[in-house]
Amino acid sequence: MKQFFLVVFIIQAVISVAQSKEGVVNKLLLSNISVISMKNNKILENQDVKIQNGKIISIKKSKKLKEKDFLFFDGSGKYIMPSLADAHVHFPASELEMEQVLKLNLINGVTKLRSMRGEWQHTEWRKKFNTPDGFYPKLYLSPPTITRNDDLTKEQIESFVKKAKENKFDFIKILSLKSAATFTNLDVACKKYKMVIGGHFPVVTAGDKVSDKTIFNSNYRAFEYLGGLAGESVEMITDRIELLKRNNITICPTLSWYDIGSGRNSISELKDLRGMEFVSKTKMNDWIASTIEYRDKIGDEAYKSEVIREMKRAEDKYKIIKQLDQAGVNMILSPDASSKYMITGFNVLGEMELVKNANISNYSILKMATLISQSFLTKTLEQLKLERLLILLF
Repeated sequence: MKQFFLVVFIIQAVISVAQSKEGVVNKLLLSNISVISMKNNKILENQDVKIQNGKIISIKKSKKLKEKDFLFFDGSGKYIMPSLADAHVHFPASELEMEQVLKLNLINGVTKLRSMRGEWQHTEWRKKFNTPDGFYPKLYLSPPTITRNDDLTKEQIESFVKKAKENKFDFIKILSLKSAATFTNLDVACKKYKMVIGGHFPVVTAGDKVSDKTIFNSNYRAFEYLGGLAGESVEMITDRIELLKRNNITICPTLSWYDIGSGRNSISELKDLRGMEFVSKTKMNDWIASTIEYRDKIGDEAYKSEVIREMKRAEDKYKIIKQLDQAGVNMILSPDASSKYMITGFNVLGEMELVKNANISNYSILKMATLISQSFLTKTLEQLKLERLLILLF
């Protein structure tokens, strides 16, 4: 399959294109377009795609004919595919900033966002932005994260999980843990209220560690950052990949956050990264100043050594991703665009390019961002929602 990671445009399938006596009719015909269906590693060329009232009603070999009442779009030399998902997002502080985040994702073809740093008020944001006829990305939410600072009793943990369930949050996010007992109590509560767990691989700060048997038989359904794999022995990696496969646990590699922080980019390269045109001059100047200050402080030799060390870690991660792909472990995709020189939406495409370094197929990478993410979000998180957006790739 060709690489399609350069320019992405969104078309809203719910589009008013004609008037009738009954009112607005939503009809769109994408003519002579190539379809990447994600059912297999093949492209359906020269297709006519009919969309009516926000749904694809037919995909047939192109007749290159315009049809009455349908807005005609010549798709010659263009491609259409399912929309993308970002499986690890940190929402901003304000509702106004949130709307900007949603728009930046839309223009990059991202129509599903999984929140990994939740707040209780985010359910109100979902009510506002995910209306039945809305076109903003669908939000999959976690309540405030569980961290090593949370010294909670069994009763407090159950109350927390119950509140999350009653408020229709999709899963519980673990950042870090105070103790093994915290994890055990959390897992018991999540199983009781049928809440999925996701987040960092469990590491505790006090008491006994959480055993692999406990972890892989818990309600954990996704690990971030290759946690539990990166930095471990070959034997441990092999054993845990088998456990991931056996227990149908999904991995979100999340490479971009570390790649940006590796220092491998020059200042001029950082300024030209994808999406930087949406960063204010003041913020960009602050980012550059802090980067120069840090590099000057540690010195050129230490800086170069740091880059070499981070690149070695990246290479090790690419090898693990290759192993996961070969083993058939489900992977979803996100850059975790929460640091300097990262812009939500734009970095999803950059993440695809980084995953390509693992020497896996473009089809596998596209599945991570579309088919597998869609299945994970809708089936694993039990949020069955109609997606009304497609991606048009030039």
